[in-house]
Amino acid sequence: MPIVYILRSIRPPQQSYTGSTDDLERRLQQHNDGLNKSTRAHRPWRIEAYVECDTRQTAEIVEAYFKNNSGQEKFRNFARGNPIHPNPKQGFFDTLEEGRAFGSNARRFRATKENGRTVFVMNG
Repeated sequence: MPIVYILRSIRPPQQSYTGSTDDLERRLQQHNDGLNKSTRAHRPWRIEAYVECDTRQTAEIVEAYFKNNSGQEKFRNFARGNPIHPNPKQGFFDTLEEGRAFGSNARRFRATKENGRTVFVMNG
């Protein structure tokens, strides 16, 4: 399954990066090896959060959503409402209720649960 991931740089100034992949460990290694031009300057990276998607198309839409202001606001709201959560971004994904929808019109996706894990699927 395609994965949308959020990385956090380990050393200051801490930066975030959101991307998608089919192999999370390999992709993290590529970021830390400096193979990605946009993340090279802020190495090393760690995985801050990730969520699975049903298709590559869904992953691309989910990635774009969580890179924009709407998605970032969802993370901020969850962090404000859960001030002692050790990892608010992963907590946001893990605690989504089945059927929760995001996006608009043709780019709408929703959360479903598979084996206790959150998976995003296209509405339809």
